[in-house]
Amino acid sequence: MAKPLIVALSGEICSGKTTLARRLLQDFGFEVFSTRQVLEDLYRGKEKASRVTLQHLGERLDDETNGLWVVRSFQEKVFPSLGQSSCCVIDAVRIPNQLVELRRAFGPSVVHVHLVCSIDTLSVRFGQKYGLNKDNGTTQREYSVIKANSTEKQVSRLKVLADLVIDTDRSNEKDVGIRVASYLGLLANHQRSVVDVVVGGQFGSEGKGQICAYLAPEYDALVRVGGPNAGHTVFADPPQKFHLIPSGATRAPNALLIIGPGAVLDLTVLKKEIAESKIGTDRLKIDYNATIITEEDKQQEKKLVATIGSTGQGVGAATARNIILRSAKKLNKAVKFEKLLRGYLGSAHYELERLFRRNAKVLLEGTQGAGLSLHHGFYPYVTSRDTTVSGCLAESGIAPKRVRQIIMVTRTYPIRVQNPKDRTSGPFESSELSWEIISKRSGIPREDLEESEMTTTTHKRRRVAEFSWALFRKACELNSPTDIALTFVDYVSDRNEKARRFEQLTDETIMFVEEVERCAGAPVSLISTRFQYRCIIDRRNWKC
Repeated sequence: MAKPLIVALSGEICSGKTTLARRLLQDFGFEVFSTRQVLEDLYRGKEKASRVTLQHLGERLDDETNGLWVVRSFQEKVFPSLGQSSCCVIDAVRIPNQLVELRRAFGPSVVHVHLVCSIDTLSVRFGQKYGLNKDNGTTQREYSVIKANSTEKQVSRLKVLADLVIDTDRSNEKDVGIRVASYLGLLANHQRSVVDVVVGGQFGSEGKGQICAYLAPEYDALVRVGGPNAGHTVFADPPQKFHLIPSGATRAPNALLIIGPGAVLDLTVLKKEIAESKIGTDRLKIDYNATIITEEDKQQEKKLVATIGSTGQGVGAATARNIILRSAKKLNKAVKFEKLLRGYLGSAHYELERLFRRNAKVLLEGTQGAGLSLHHGFYPYVTSRDTTVSGCLAESGIAPKRVRQIIMVTRTYPIRVQNPKDRTSGPFESSELSWEIISKRSGIPREDLEESEMTTTTHKRRRVAEFSWALFRKACELNSPTDIALTFVDYVSDRNEKARRFEQLTDETIMFVEEVERCAGAPVSLISTRFQYRCIIDRRNWKC
């Protein structure tokens, strides 16, 4: 059975004990027990006690109890509420016997950390902390009085008793926190795979949003990358459309939502989605380093709408600005919009680290598809980012070793946005078809197909083509999926709409699934028969 962890801090005044205690509270949820607060509560004076007064009171208690007052106060005020896996930091112990009594009472649960620092740095910190005027010598006089205290003069003796000694002259506040957390075994194990990734295997619009929303309730956190040029539609009444917020936000109301540092954001779209989904600052964290699209970015990109079928949302222009213009004044990072995004801004790395420490399950939602990757698609008919698993991980700040499952979403018939006038939005890797042909093959009325096959972001009609095995295999090589989510199987036959189990699919569909599995070297674990939650056949063997 796990035991509570009790970290006892020691060190000279201003060596960094309280700062460390605060960081353990902030980053790891430690409860803080302050011996100074105990002394202040015991002080009966009418005015706030000075440090010198508290020193004398502490010495008197040490003489009367041989240092036991610290253990007794801790047992009375904190220990009864500590659970078996709780953590507490004691700020601070000042004489060896206080530590001896703590170890006698709590045995191996106690870890002693001692902080050291040069006398010059301690003196400077003292002045900074208490706002004293160094020029007239006040700082030095006050500091000399406190240092002359007999107990304070012996604090350095605790160094030889400590489990860990850190020189805060050589390590800043963050580094001290990391070193202590590392010693205590509190850091996340980067070998643990707790992240599942959903990506597209074609040209986007594969149905990733619906798959992500279906999976979302199984996860503790949902992460989104990309920009507003990608839209994910989720079944609801009426259907919900997400451009920047994770698609499972509504389906998983308790999951933490994170927008990664590589995301490119339209503030108008973002604020609208936050309002519509009623997402508070306690749920959503937007990384400080995410890029904000300007009106200038949108205007610059409009010319691409008529040439390659771009959505014209300004994502590419904003991304290019990040590379070309390295001036802090010209870059529009989320941190510059703190007033507009108050409460929502934070560090994706910090949030993910906290999740990984407790082995929380994370779902990373990619956008668009492998065929639109800036590096691997049919250039120039591509988007402004790498849409593969590798690109999504880089944008979110998640290491490859963290990945557990990779779900690649694939349509039975890939689509691309309609061609601009006298231009093309890009090739398929297979023969282009008409919606009339899909209607005849599937039995779905052409009017229904054309009505539903409109792009989420720009509301343009879509082109459609035969399933490309070459494109599919390339996407598998790029993403190395552990699982395939096959969508739009009703386009193979409308009889699939009623299927609730795999064996209820048509023979033609089952043979298609089997061929997909052979080509991918991975199972088709999720099959979407139409646009409803009850219409996903779940064949997974790895549910969270």
